[in-house]
Amino acid sequence: MVVEGYPTIGSTSQLQPRSASAADRRVLLDNQAKEAAQAIKSAVSRNASLLLISHFDADGLSAGSITLASVSRLGTSAHLRIVENMTDPVLEEIAKIESDLVVFSDIGSGYIPSISKILQDKEIVIADHHQSVGEPPRNIHHFNPHLLGFDGATEVSGAGTAYILAKALDPANVDLSPLAIVGCLGDQQDKGPKRAMIGLNAEILKDATSTKLVEATQDLIFYGRQTRPIHKAIATTTSPFLPGLSGEEDKCLALLDSANIQTKVDDRWRTVSDLSVDEKRRLVDRIVQYMIGLKLSGEVALDLVGTVYTLTREDPWTPLKDGREYSSLLNACGRMQRPSLGVALGLGDRGAVFEEAQAVYQDYRKSLAKYMGWITENPSVLRQLGPLVIVRGEGVIPEGMTGAVSSLVSSSNLFGDKRVTIVVSNTKDGEVKLSTRGTDYLVSKGLNLGRTLQSLCEKYGGNGGGHTIAAGATVDPLVLDKFLQELAAAVEAISS
Repeated sequence: MVVEGYPTIGSTSQLQPRSASAADRRVLLDNQAKEAAQAIKSAVSRNASLLLISHFDADGLSAGSITLASVSRLGTSAHLRIVENMTDPVLEEIAKIESDLVVFSDIGSGYIPSISKILQDKEIVIADHHQSVGEPPRNIHHFNPHLLGFDGATEVSGAGTAYILAKALDPANVDLSPLAIVGCLGDQQDKGPKRAMIGLNAEILKDATSTKLVEATQDLIFYGRQTRPIHKAIATTTSPFLPGLSGEEDKCLALLDSANIQTKVDDRWRTVSDLSVDEKRRLVDRIVQYMIGLKLSGEVALDLVGTVYTLTREDPWTPLKDGREYSSLLNACGRMQRPSLGVALGLGDRGAVFEEAQAVYQDYRKSLAKYMGWITENPSVLRQLGPLVIVRGEGVIPEGMTGAVSSLVSSSNLFGDKRVTIVVSNTKDGEVKLSTRGTDYLVSKGLNLGRTLQSLCEKYGGNGGGHTIAAGATVDPLVLDKFLQELAAAVEAISS
């Protein structure tokens, strides 16, 4: 098997009505997965060469790892390429790679017209959870839960879709379910009460817990809750982002002192998992008071309490033991242009690979803190255009970091729940990249960022798509202002 990093260059399908019974839709989903799986098995049986393509974030790396592992178990070899964006130049590079079957995971559904045109001579399998564009021709086997009425933004991730396909290849692939949970958490799909999973994600979690590969319990959700000193765990947490605390260890120590929480026993730093129930309650109460003191919503702190997902077969005292920490490592590997490290972790490599991934994560965290600090110190880079809050990050924020920064700005709740956050950056191909994040409130009003960006890209050129609440686009800088004005008008029409 071969794992490769980034390339050197950089009409909507009819959905199954939600009114159809859940059982009927589930049967149709399984049939769709079996059809895609059969295409892969047939290719393997005739010794066809397989090329796997997956996205570069935590969900994409989990999906790519699941797909590569499940295909390899069929007794064949495959080449895996991780891509940051799906543009025509990237597809043209893919077309040049010798392959008979190309399998896309966590990417592809939003680019069917381009894939159909550029890869028309290849057999294609797309296993994705993003909103779809275009009708696939006969050479494309399209497996996407969205087409059957499952919400790919909340009910199933790209890794979850890859896992369902892997089970269709062989039910024994249930052992890959923890990776699907990691991908789901990386895509922030823990949308149920107390950060629980819903929909197909809950079904996958049931696979993982029934096989005792994952344990789901209630606790405080801090990065490093089992491995880091309490103040470091709070400072390292970025989802949700806690202004004044995230990245500020000294302030976290002061906060713990004000809550009368002992941070050391003898010479050993205590971890979040060492705290009593009463201490955890006092800690959350103090964070709420702190946020209110900054004239911010204290409700953000309540997101720190919820379901935690423990991978039972991972070594204790390592970030891989916790599903969210594992996903953070993968996300860092992808966004810091080290995706092969993330795939290696997904395939079970530890030791030196794990140590290197941890170092990459530290660099990633420092980079995020730097960009958030830059935004805070330079308010002029923030532009408000109606319901849009736009961070003009050109020349400062790399294109691979726009999604992460957009998520942090949005999760900080600094601008309320009626704003769409957009981070703009340059691409290496001379275009501009936009990463957008909406809010649950706007989605409840009818916001669909994925569809809106797809529509605007059809009008102004470029590529765009994603989910209702999170989406991205690349466009020519000459049309950026008009693009943003129309996006603002579309959001304004929904929120007014």
